[in-house]
Amino acid sequence: MTMEWTRLKTTRLLLRALAIPALVAIAACNERGVVPPSLIGVIEPKPSPTSGMEDPPAPGTDVSGLYSGPAELAKYVAKFVDDARLQGRSVTSEMLGPKLQVRIASLDSYGSSVIGLCETSSSLRRVTFDPDFWNAVSETQRELLAHHEFGHCVLYRGHRSTVLSSGSFASVMYPTIMKSSTYLNNYDYYQDELFTYAAQEAAPEEDPARITVHVCDHQDLGMAEKEGEE
Repeated sequence: MTMEWTRLKTTRLLLRALAIPALVAIAACNERGVVPPSLIGVIEPKPSPTSGMEDPPAPGTDVSGLYSGPAELAKYVAKFVDDARLQGRSVTSEMLGPKLQVRIASLDSYGSSVIGLCETSSSLRRVTFDPDFWNAVSETQRELLAHHEFGHCVLYRGHRSTVLSSGSFASVMYPTIMKSSTYLNNYDYYQDELFTYAAQEAAPEEDPARITVHVCDHQDLGMAEKEGEE
């Protein structure tokens, strides 16, 4: 599926390049999917597997008043709110000041591999999912991307570029999306880490004119697909 998605993305970019004489490049930030070896440390034990976990729990919270965006994205917002509550954390107040915006829109201007974007300031809280990725992957991969971007935009977490002793990513907040099987087999660990690990949380941006941007790409997803991920 990844090769087909990559070909689709490349074809679309070529067609746009032919149709538009000049394109203006927009720089987001330097937090891309390729992590220098110097940033990777083995500092944590291997997480304990979660037995019997095949699919994440279904959300139950009504979030219609907590975000603006397509109704089809409500279940991903609700899942994030419910997961936070299970970890003893309420995130609803952060989502309303300013109100969370969630949308599906092209991120081609940030690069062909970018699949998710978070933009925050004192007057903005917006998450964007690239349609080429979003429409081609499983529900688990969608949840991973949504939790990652909400981690930026709601929890104000940065990327955590650490790996475990097992070689697995230490966090959903790793700059690239992990394999579905890694997430589901260690589901409890990743939920706990996402909502309780505070070392890389930051205060909201106070300057209304300054927008903080985080991007996420699919650098590792190709490997996951080759290994049989859905």
